[in-house]
Amino acid sequence: MRNPHASDCAGQGGFSYLEVLLSALLVTALLVPGLQALQSGIAGSGNALAPSKQLRLRAKMEEVLARPFAKLYAETYVAGGNTTSSVSAAYSDAVGQPDRRVVVLYRYDASTNALSGSDTGLLFVSVRYEADGAVGALSTLAGRWWR
Repeated sequence: MRNPHASDCAGQGGFSYLEVLLSALLVTALLVPGLQALQSGIAGSGNALAPSKQLRLRAKMEEVLARPFAKLYAETYVAGGNTTSSVSAAYSDAVGQPDRRVVVLYRYDASTNALSGSDTGLLFVSVRYEADGAVGALSTLAGRWWR
């Protein structure tokens, strides 16, 4: 007995020219955005130190916040202290060190959201890279009663 479907498949031997042309066009159209994404990904990885720099900033912030509040607070009373730009020599990295991390401490008044000359029990703590300025700085508040 003869299979009725056997004759249907016998005439087809492969893909037509139109199918090959269409698949090549689709591969080309989809390959271009994929390569552009790959190229921008490779170009973006040129700043490979950024994650490690952020980790070093976090580590410095944790190191500062691990100190007793009284010692941090006393640092705001040294000569030239308690300004929004006064760098704490005691907690910052040594001067001249590459990628120097600087720590800025000042008394903070939460009711005015500004620097305070009086004893508020609240400190503004900022850690940044000296070369970067305020860009990428980490900042937080530390309170006398929060520990």
